[in-house]
Amino acid sequence: MAETAEGTVFHCELGPGEVREIMAASGLISLLRKSWLIAGIFLTGLLVTGAVLWHSVAARPGASGSHHQLLVNELAAGTGLCALLVLWCAQRVWRLSPRAQTHRALASGVWLRGMHEYKLTVDGVAWRSPDGSATFVPWSALTGIRETRRLFLLLDQGGHHVRGFIPKAALSSLPKDTELGVLIRQRIAAGAGAA
Repeated sequence: MAETAEGTVFHCELGPGEVREIMAASGLISLLRKSWLIAGIFLTGLLVTGAVLWHSVAARPGASGSHHQLLVNELAAGTGLCALLVLWCAQRVWRLSPRAQTHRALASGVWLRGMHEYKLTVDGVAWRSPDGSATFVPWSALTGIRETRRLFLLLDQGGHHVRGFIPKAALSSLPKDTELGVLIRQRIAAGAGAA
């Protein structure tokens, strides 16, 4: 951490732990994961029902008349299709998990490796990526902060959307990282009052 005329500057390299917490806080990814999980639960119920019905029909060959084998084959096909859909839902839930998203983001270069710079100013928070791209968010655009084990997540839209973050690893020179949380909350409150 360094104090400059422009504000407080932090430098940090983002690790897999920080990226995983950012992915876990993503509302869109969480919503997609829950949707696939709910679909998987419904399909599992349909799979169980189909398997029970298939077993019941297959155990009584005389009850279905001349179309018994056709009915058994159709129930087997439907049950097999449900099993494939359940597996597909499970795969989608796993691919949308924070751990899998983190691995993919780091492997593909979506999250750049290298030193990131974070700057807290009177007007807002800015960060610069290792490739030189920069972002600035005024305090008035933020509505809250959520503290995780590794990050301070900066929130907007009534505290439902992650707009930015500050890794706690960048704060090793501070005596207590909670002091930064208090400072950020005060600046967000002042920005909301000025807006």
